[in-house]
Amino acid sequence: MNDERDQLIQLFDSKVQSFDASAGRRFHSLLPFKDGIVRLREKGASSRTIADLLTQLGVSVSHNTIARFCHELVAPAASGDNRRVLSKPPTPSTASPQASAVAELLNRRHEHSKAPEAPGSSRGRGPRIADPRNV
Repeated sequence: MNDERDQLIQLFDSKVQSFDASAGRRFHSLLPFKDGIVRLREKGASSRTIADLLTQLGVSVSHNTIARFCHELVAPAASGDNRRVLSKPPTPSTASPQASAVAELLNRRHEHSKAPEAPGSSRGRGPRIADPRNV
């Protein structure tokens, strides 16, 4: 029983070593054109434009497949989509001196807008509901 288990483990290990998950079958027709697709995306070409160019060359592919190909196999920086790049918040040394003054004014305004609570008030958090006895 132990020998069977060892054989199964060895067989599994050999499958793991021989496994290749490169592009798979989905993108096998696009792999020869990867460099060209990257250059087109850097120039701002849309997935639909790239798909049309490849169709003219006889490679039948949809624009959705091009988009997935770029998303999965091409580096995000090469896609030309800079909207996902998050900028760092400004450091205190680069922040404008007016920013702290604005924050201080907003804090003051917020403090003055608070209604003073009655000393015996047990009002907790949540919406304010009118007391029917006072209406």
